[in-house]
Amino acid sequence: MKSILSLFGAAALTALATPALAANPQSVDVIGNAQAICTLPTSWSFVSAAGGAGGGQFSGNTWTIPASALADAAGIATNTNAEYAIRVRGEAMCNTGFEITLRSENGGLVNTTYTGATPPQPPAGFTWKRRMTYNANWQNDITPGTSVNPPAIGASNWGVVNFIPTAPGDSDSYDHGNKAPPGIRNFDIRMGVIRDAGQGPLLRGDYQDVITIDLTPRP
Repeated sequence: MKSILSLFGAAALTALATPALAANPQSVDVIGNAQAICTLPTSWSFVSAAGGAGGGQFSGNTWTIPASALADAAGIATNTNAEYAIRVRGEAMCNTGFEITLRSENGGLVNTTYTGATPPQPPAGFTWKRRMTYNANWQNDITPGTSVNPPAIGASNWGVVNFIPTAPGDSDSYDHGNKAPPGIRNFDIRMGVIRDAGQGPLLRGDYQDVITIDLTPRP
């Protein structure tokens, strides 16, 4: 009897195990999500200049243009047909597609007393505004904080190039579309005064423009 019970028990265990081997497998999905994010530099550093501008003119977020770059001692506008420009750079990051928007507060380098208010009006024959050109774009050079060259961004400048505002609030944008994210790399701002020939004497006063850069990630 003991032998018979032992065999019966073994057979029963085998029969009970068979359905478990044939059961359908189950799966559990593991899902994560990373937010789209872009950041602009928290500080800017001088990189290069043109037309006689210098790094000593830039501090913090302000480019202070000397009076001699705009007019001579007699107030006559400096008309060289040559751009007077400066380039600054900082570390930026974007992990997705994006849009860059560059906006000019005054529509150029403007004598803030004569921005179209009535009154006063600037006297006839005087110049109260100098045209500006602005660039805001990513760079191909070494990834900030490393000795690694990031993947090249191709022929495109990946940014706003040669934006010349003409009225207060003017803006220009660059749409990155569906290209690969730029990652972590240097970002440049270039600001240039266009010193057109044939301009009259400059009105006395402070000339100013403020540019705002928006780097907006795609969802």
